[in-house]
Amino acid sequence: MAGPVVDSVYLKEIEKARRELRALISSRNCAPIMLRLAWHDAGTYDAKTKTGGPDGSIRNEEELNHSANNGLRIALSFCEEVKAKHPNITYADLFQLAGVVAVEVTGGPTIEFVPGRKDSVESPEEGRLPDAKQGVSHLKDIFYRMGLSDKDIVALSGGHTLGKAHPERSGFDGPWTREPLKFDNSYFVELLEGESEGLLKLPTDTALLEDPVFRNYVELYAKDEDAFFNDYAVSHKKLSELGFTPPSRVKDVTKSAIILAQSAVGVAVAAAVVILSYIYEVVDAEYLKEIEKARRDLRVLISSKQCAPIMLRLAWHDAGTYDAKAKTGGPNGSIRNVEELNQSANNGLKIAVDLCGELLLLKEVKAKHPKITYADLYQLAGIVAVEVTGGPSIDFDSDASPDEGRLPDAEQGPSHLRNVFYRMGLCDRDIVALSGGHTLGRAHKDRSGFDGPWTKEPLKFDNSYFKELLKGETKGLLKLPTDKALIEDPKFRFYVEQYAKDEDVFFTDYAASHKKLSELDFTPPSSASKRTTLRGVVIAIGFALLVTALSIGSDYIWDTRAPHV
Repeated sequence: MAGPVVDSVYLKEIEKARRELRALISSRNCAPIMLRLAWHDAGTYDAKTKTGGPDGSIRNEEELNHSANNGLRIALSFCEEVKAKHPNITYADLFQLAGVVAVEVTGGPTIEFVPGRKDSVESPEEGRLPDAKQGVSHLKDIFYRMGLSDKDIVALSGGHTLGKAHPERSGFDGPWTREPLKFDNSYFVELLEGESEGLLKLPTDTALLEDPVFRNYVELYAKDEDAFFNDYAVSHKKLSELGFTPPSRVKDVTKSAIILAQSAVGVAVAAAVVILSYIYEVVDAEYLKEIEKARRDLRVLISSKQCAPIMLRLAWHDAGTYDAKAKTGGPNGSIRNVEELNQSANNGLKIAVDLCGELLLLKEVKAKHPKITYADLYQLAGIVAVEVTGGPSIDFDSDASPDEGRLPDAEQGPSHLRNVFYRMGLCDRDIVALSGGHTLGRAHKDRSGFDGPWTKEPLKFDNSYFKELLKGETKGLLKLPTDKALIEDPKFRFYVEQYAKDEDVFFTDYAASHKKLSELDFTPPSSASKRTTLRGVVIAIGFALLVTALSIGSDYIWDTRAPHV
């Protein structure tokens, strides 16, 4: 089969499929089996014969019926849902993208993904995947055949931090770690602790302790999660590209994207310096590192507990009290104060701030990252909530209770909405775009007096809120006075119709409006000379990287959307 034409249209479809996969994997808690699907499609590669590998052949009935692939039909059915919406994407790309997203939404490292794999109708013979009953020599035979190294063997084995074995599939039963929906280094920690009640250790697991070279990596990864994440990301990428040579144009686009990403990091760091100067003399790399670790923890928390709607509401309600004239309120973490938390508009948010049943939510993340401000944590939680439910990526720049009555009243109309949002310094487009966040979650009668969801899939971030608004009354779906106001007012309705028709436009505007909301009243103190100097240096670096990126990648940037790296 010929490979796909990786042009700007294909790359755009890849990004849409990535968002679909985030929503699907987080809402169904199916990360482990999606990762297994990606591995088993790629892990048949033979470097000598140049056969097998990530070519989508695992969907063929013959290969799917191999004993090592027991149970993977479920993962294939999930992928078919995404494939139906994005038919131009090859199965080979889709399966590997699913593996990358599975790691990401469960708190693991970001793995560079380059598309362009072609599908195959030919399946390799059975027996190329690892046999869990075997030891060291078997592991080396299998992975060396693919062209992988000892480090790759151990790093990829760490993927067993996700999921559990099922007796009807493998003959074994149980998880490898105590949190099988969280990607971390606990697989290696548990290996070194020896036998633990209720946890699995297969012969291929204990083999990692028996071989001295393997064991060195096990001990390193158990001690240093960052080292594991770095090595895992590299090894996963190698596995996902076995026998695959990306089209040269895509390679160039990817290089340009990496440089652009670096420039963006430079500017983001500069912005972070500005915001965090409220708290620290100079923001060091450690704080920014903690932000990224907290982001990973929030991905795990929000996807596994399916609490995206209330996390997004928390972020909005902490930010939405801002008064541009009085310069009070805004995203400052004050919503955790009892006085503000008890305001009627915040009914139910104690769950997000403190406990969800018996499970610690943000309180647990804060305990792991005590240096992060509550203000940063709440806004980061809102951004991650949108991301893991399939919404757009939103830039995040890291940083006395307001009076009651500053948040929107659901029983009011257009003039009330304008009063509330104009007070914050936001515009009509922001009002409509942010209202689209009601695609997530539902109203609870004991909190607001209203009951029901706004959309048919309240754990998926898309443009369905606007589509449902234009349909009128729909049985089982909520339309509050503030929702109907978006249809009644002609200026609001213009954006409603636009967003209902074009999800990309909605996602672009929503990301910009959410960022504005999360950064209301961020102005650095003019006297902070040390901070201003550092800010200037980082902006200069970011600008220099941007200029370099434009000069190197100008042939590709303007007509092709770079893949996420």
